[in-house]
Amino acid sequence: MNTFFRLTALAGLLALAGQSFAVEDITRADQIPVLKEETQHATVSERVTSRFTRSHYRQFDLDQAFSAKIFDRYLNLLDYSHNVLLASDVEQFAKKKTVLGDELRTGKLDVFYDLYNLAQKRRFERYQYALKVLERPMDFTGNDTFNLDRSKAPWPKDEAELNALWDGKVKFDELSLKLTGKSDKEIRETLMRRYKFAIRRLAQTNSEDVFSLAMTAFAREIDPHTNYLSPRNTEQFNTEMSLSLEGIGAVLQMDDDYTVINSLVAGGRSEEQVN
Repeated sequence: MNTFFRLTALAGLLALAGQSFAVEDITRADQIPVLKEETQHATVSERVTSRFTRSHYRQFDLDQAFSAKIFDRYLNLLDYSHNVLLASDVEQFAKKKTVLGDELRTGKLDVFYDLYNLAQKRRFERYQYALKVLERPMDFTGNDTFNLDRSKAPWPKDEAELNALWDGKVKFDELSLKLTGKSDKEIRETLMRRYKFAIRRLAQTNSEDVFSLAMTAFAREIDPHTNYLSPRNTEQFNTEMSLSLEGIGAVLQMDDDYTVINSLVAGGRSEEQVN
């Protein structure tokens, strides 16, 4: 096999690996899936909850107080920087925070899914807004400040406050790229790709993502070192630990929309083909 053919074959493998990320631009909110719990999740929730409450080394009561802690953790996993949801969104769901224990026991995870779907909608709105901000002329002459860690900050009261936060975020992103020597045109192109990619990722989420996040919030509230791994995440974890993709033998990473070769695994199929 000649070198050209070997490299072409490897490129074909990478093309297949990147197909799942090749999604058209998402421009409407109705293109973001409204996620619903799947049948198997009820059974898994019941079993995981039973195992944790009976067998975990840290004894705890899955009462209303503990349910409220799960809610707070889940909320912060969804919106760690407190720059996606509004205070009114949080208040709406906070009224239901004490029922999460019952939802986990019965496997009927309505609050988890409803809150996740709302966060998806709000996140789509934020990135759409960020794309509009990119159309403005860049101005770094002011004396602005940007809080990188808003994990303890209150949620914005209204859309105007939320917009102000994202004005700052976009300017921070622009300035960060400006300091690397990029031109204004390059900055806009880079951030446009980044924000559009983030929107496309919203469209790729599925029911398992919600369920995994709910179980993770539950597990970590019991103990920070306890986690839930779905079948897909278990496979991904094993892949990351082995630093390879089975059948390819290459370490891949995402660069914006593209899958690129980070390195070839010594003795792997890709290295053998190239050599």
